[in-house]
Amino acid sequence: MSLIKQLWIGIIVIVLLAFGSSFFISAYQSKSYLAEQLQVKNIDNATGMALSLSQMDKDLTTIELMLSAQFDTGYYRRITLKDVAGNTLTEFTLSPQPVAVPDWFASLLAFNVKPGIAQIQDGWQRYGSIELESQTDYSLTALWHITQDLALGFLLIAIFCGVVGSFLLKRVSRPLNQVVNHAEALGNRQFITSEEPSTFELKRLVAAMNRLTSRVRSMLEQEQKQLDRLQKQHELDDVTGAFNRDYCANWLDSYFGNIEHSELSCVLLLRVSELHELNLQLGHAKTDLWLKQLIAEVQQYSGMRLVSRLNGSDFFLVVDQLASTAELTEQLLNQLNQNCKVSPDTVNAPVLLVGMSLDTVTSRQQTLAQLDALLVEVEASPPLQSKTLLDPKPYADLADATDWLKALQQAVTSDSISSTIYPVRLRDSRVMHQEAMLKMKIDGHWLSATQVLGWARRYHYTSQLDIAMLKHALLLLQEDKALNLALNISDLTLLDVATHYELLTLLQAVEPSIRVRLALEFDERLVVKQPLLFSRFAAALTSLSVNVGLQKCGFAINAIQDLEKLGIDYLKIDAALVRRYQNTDSAHLLSGLIKLAHTLSLTVIAEGVSASADIEGLLELGFDGLTGPAIT
Repeated sequence: MSLIKQLWIGIIVIVLLAFGSSFFISAYQSKSYLAEQLQVKNIDNATGMALSLSQMDKDLTTIELMLSAQFDTGYYRRITLKDVAGNTLTEFTLSPQPVAVPDWFASLLAFNVKPGIAQIQDGWQRYGSIELESQTDYSLTALWHITQDLALGFLLIAIFCGVVGSFLLKRVSRPLNQVVNHAEALGNRQFITSEEPSTFELKRLVAAMNRLTSRVRSMLEQEQKQLDRLQKQHELDDVTGAFNRDYCANWLDSYFGNIEHSELSCVLLLRVSELHELNLQLGHAKTDLWLKQLIAEVQQYSGMRLVSRLNGSDFFLVVDQLASTAELTEQLLNQLNQNCKVSPDTVNAPVLLVGMSLDTVTSRQQTLAQLDALLVEVEASPPLQSKTLLDPKPYADLADATDWLKALQQAVTSDSISSTIYPVRLRDSRVMHQEAMLKMKIDGHWLSATQVLGWARRYHYTSQLDIAMLKHALLLLQEDKALNLALNISDLTLLDVATHYELLTLLQAVEPSIRVRLALEFDERLVVKQPLLFSRFAAALTSLSVNVGLQKCGFAINAIQDLEKLGIDYLKIDAALVRRYQNTDSAHLLSGLIKLAHTLSLTVIAEGVSASADIEGLLELGFDGLTGPAIT
């Protein structure tokens, strides 16, 4: 129960006790007053009637007529005449009459008034006595009306006190809610600061929480700066900011070592032709500036995943397969020729560009050798600037693009969706969750994500696949109460707000016990590009108790502003970085990344663990969990 509810209950109880006790005290005081007046009336009336009878002839008939006349006025309930011995000479009584008051009230506040008694004289002798009881029904009715008026007055006062109390509580609860929100944010690893309220106790509490937030934020900033420094020192090219050759080699090894690719990519090799002559022409400083501009232009190209400098003039590029390799190469080359000319009078940028799909090769060595061979052909055929290998047919029976789109739509509408799962194990050998990789039945054959997603990307159909995969995952979670699943969300889904609402609607329709066992993962590079969109979507998912994680994390995490406000639960470190954990420089980078994540209470998972011999070393480095071909 919330504190505000407890305060309201306390106020209501106090008001009820105060006004209830006042009400009953007032009611009983009124009853006592009326009973006292009735007692006095009984005595006065009995005395007056006894004096009158003492002066009359003691004829019993005459006395009865007089008493009957008095009784008929309706103000008396009983009049009794007794002789000296106490024997009743005559008596007039009124039978009980219905009273316009509730029975409970009549029984609770019934009058018990003693009768008035007076002696009747006959000269100097006692004739007898008279007993008289006044009618109490009128007093009971009057008491009921008085009580109603008191209750109405107390109710109006209570309502007024409730209205005033609500304003006071609202004034108190405003800083209290601020403190609660601040505490919840800290609990969700969101280190915010709040304005200190005027209430003394709350002011001290908020000030302490703000100091804690400042310390944690300072620690985060120091960790990010240290990580950024190590990255620039050991993994990035000093001039262009691209990754170095070692990172490129490890990225390729991790790609080919992954049994189930979640994306289809093509690789390009960009060469700056005649770099030596360019240095002589422009000078070393201007050439470096032009190279930096060139790589910045390349990194802005849509779908660019990785830019790595192999040597002085060669750059290795990885691009999401959003179109054919020839189209991607031509588009990028046109962009560079337009925006990266050395001087205004030159026709094109001094670059050569060759490319191929990663589906045409099976290893890092074969990839680099094939790209080198293509580059030799281009250099030998001036003014040719580019060359690509023909893309392989991902699935021979559906080589036509239109057939592929129809096949994808048919698979989604007919629920021909399945999944292959791979475990993520924590350091205590427990399964954190199962990574669910897409499988689709196309033309009677089950195809993997690698075979399908390339075509889905080209036709912007990945959002529909994400929705279908989520439906499939929710069914699995509903059937198996012990299962925990993680799904990867594509970049197109993250960019489409309408799809966000559709996914959230699906999640809202299931029980919380199912949602809490689901995790949705996003690529780090997408979060860097769209932090605001991601944070809003992640907040909506977190409110539904869905876990949120980042995958393929590496060095771009330094570029995320206010990392603590994203509301994520875990990080999965890119296999290209994990594979180099035995290298001293890479180990320092990984340690810094793990320390940064642990400062935010995030779980850190190593991706692409391909050898059992690496498990112990990665756990000693500080990883909380592992996934990859060696993890079963």
